[in-house]
Formats: sequence, structure tokens, C-alpha cells
Amino acid sequence: MLAASWVCSWRFRWPPPCASSSSTPTNASTPERPSFVTFALLSDIHSNLEALDAVLEVLPEVDRILVLGDIVGYGPDPNAVIERLRSVHARGVRGNHDQAMLDPGLLELFNPHAAAAARWTQGVMTPQSLRYLNGLPLTGRIGRHRVVHGSPRDPIWEYILDDLQALEILLTLGRRFCFFGHTHLPRIFTEEGEQVPEVGVSIPLPASALVNPGSVGQPRDGNPDASFAVVDLGASTVRFGRVPYDISTTQAKIRDAGLPEIEAARLALGR
Repeated sequence: MLAASWVCSWRFRWPPPCASSSSTPTNASTPERPSFVTFALLSDIHSNLEALDAVLEVLPEVDRILVLGDIVGYGPDPNAVIERLRSVHARGVRGNHDQAMLDPGLLELFNPHAAAAARWTQGVMTPQSLRYLNGLPLTGRIGRHRVVHGSPRDPIWEYILDDLQALEILLTLGRRFCFFGHTHLPRIFTEEGEQVPEVGVSIPLPASALVNPGSVGQPRDGNPDASFAVVDLGASTVRFGRVPYDISTTQAKIRDAGLPEIEAARLALGR
């Protein structure tokens, strides 16, 4: 059964709608009008501090930074990554690796090396970091647009990987965007099909689209550079970015921590 905090979504206003407060600021967003226009999308950081810092270094000025889940898992720096996100006032949703920190029974659904890394992460997480993850909801909204880790119909587990699956979701989504992660692959899905986005180009979005910024900390599209995206809701555009980072330092940390070797080796391959 889902805990109450799991199903509490945020919108971009303060206090969030699930908080106990009777006052709402005059500049609050509404279901149709968010309180900001530009935002960075970061997903699947996976405890990779070097990759996160490289992305933060090159981000243009934006109104918000949104994290699409899987902040922890696989990598060597879960607490430092969480602290860095707190320092830049990032908002986000919970991914399956984040949820596994709070519900260890989920590890039986992980492959052996992911489960081993998750158990290591559980052993080093501070109480403050666990509280941070526990405070993340499963879903969020930016005006009428959706924010999830997996998909709108299964927020932390479903992988959106093909055109038919994406079309089914788009037909239920209506005239809105959904920003998601989980696959570690930068992609745009529209009713026209799947698009592998070009880096550094402002891409117009139609009325309905699924946007995945790729992975900051463990890309799997054959490119080891950290991946992210920047959305301009006013212009209805998205621009994808890639940035190299000090992979060798992250690999050394993984090996020093005794994490599975695959978590170090795959970083240089982008797989």
C-alpha cells in the first residue's frame, strides 16, 4: 500500500498543496499557469557528484531545476549529491532507486549488481539524506504538465521505450507535456513518433509530448557525457545538452567503495 506521502504531488507554489496551510500566496501557480517559465531537467544522477557538478557548471540561467528521480543508486556519492541538490534548491520526484532506500523489500526486483549497489547506499545514507528522499513525491505538476520518473501511469517503474507505448500515453495525456526519466536515454516522443534529439538546438514541442532529458550520472545511449535538457514553456521548446566530466575520479571512488565493477566500467562506455 502506498504511504500518504507517496501520493502527494507538488505543484510549483508554496506551500505545496499537500502541506497543511490555509494561506496561498498571490503569485501562486494554477493548474494551467505555472509560476515560472524556464527550467532544467536532470534525471538519473545516481550518486555521481562529478557528473552533477559538470552539469550545474554549464546550465544557463533558469527559473528552476527539476530532478526526475533516481538521485541515488549505483554511484559513490549519494549524500553529497543530495546536499548539492539542496544547495541549488532543486525540486524533484522519487525514482525506483530512491524508493528502495525507504523500502528495502524492493531490492528483490533489482538485478544483482543494482541490488548490491543499493544495499551499499543504504549503509552510507545519513538520516538527513533519507528524510530528503522521503520528502519527495512520486509525481509533480508544472501548471498542467506532468513530472514523473517512469511514466504517468506507473510513476517509478514503467520504462517508456517505444512509439506504440508512448502513443498510448500521449492519447491519455491530452494537450500537455510529460517530463520523465528512468530509461537513461534522451528522447522526445510525440504523435509523430520517437525523436533522438540533436544537442544544442532549440526543438519546438507540439501540444502533446513526452520529454526525457537522458541521464546525468549513468548515460546509456553510447555517449558517456552527462545529459540534461532545458525547457522554455513560454516558447514551447526544449534544448538538450551534454557535458564531459571527470569519469576517472568517479570510477576510482566506485572501486574504492567496493561497489560492483560494472558500475565503474560502464561510465566510460555510456552503456
